[in-house]
Amino acid sequence: MANTKLRIKEIAKSRGLNLEQLAEKLGIRRTSLSQALTRNVFSIEKLSEIADVLDVEIPELFEASQPSSMKCPHCGKPINVTLS
Repeated sequence: MANTKLRIKEIAKSRGLNLEQLAEKLGIRRTSLSQALTRNVFSIEKLSEIADVLDVEIPELFEASQPSSMKCPHCGKPINVTLS
């Protein structure tokens, strides 16, 4: 799961929560939450708690893969591909 990006910060922000507030609702320290986000390491139980607090389903915490987009190997900018 190391290559899977979590959307926890993005979703929390859309719900009007900063990391301090999210951590408080989870009953953990902000530094613990920040470290887990940096390492991208959460137990399924913690993901379930986070999903409950953010009022989303667990799969929504993960960035959806986008097979119709890729990055330029030279500059790294996104290239959108539309299938017709």
